[in-house]
Amino acid sequence: MKINMHVDGVIITAKQKTLMERKLLKLKKYIPDEPVVLDLLLRDESSSEKGGIDQKVEINVTFGKEKIFISETDDRMMRAFAFALKRFERQLSRFHEKRISKTQHGGGGRFEKLWGIIRKPKIKRKKR
Repeated sequence: MKINMHVDGVIITAKQKTLMERKLLKLKKYIPDEPVVLDLLLRDESSSEKGGIDQKVEINVTFGKEKIFISETDDRMMRAFAFALKRFERQLSRFHEKRISKTQHGGGGRFEKLWGIIRKPKIKRKKR
């Protein structure tokens, strides 16, 4: 897993950076063994027009044909990162469960099961 960290207007310490990288690397168990690129964007969106201090965290992951994008905004950077990490972990676990169920059940989804129930078997009739 390759993590690209982009910082825009935010000051983070080395300790915070290693903490973020360590927490993101723990989620490697949900991602297949193919090459993974994770972009972490930390941005300060404070302005006088908005009337507050906003810190934004964006997580963008690409692996194979799948793409996952998470964006969280809060007044504190580490809290926004924690919220984004929770959402990211939920989406990864859903993707992982879906991938496992497809391999175990032969790729048929709900529609295939429903179609098997609805479709009537063809009855061959003898000619008289």
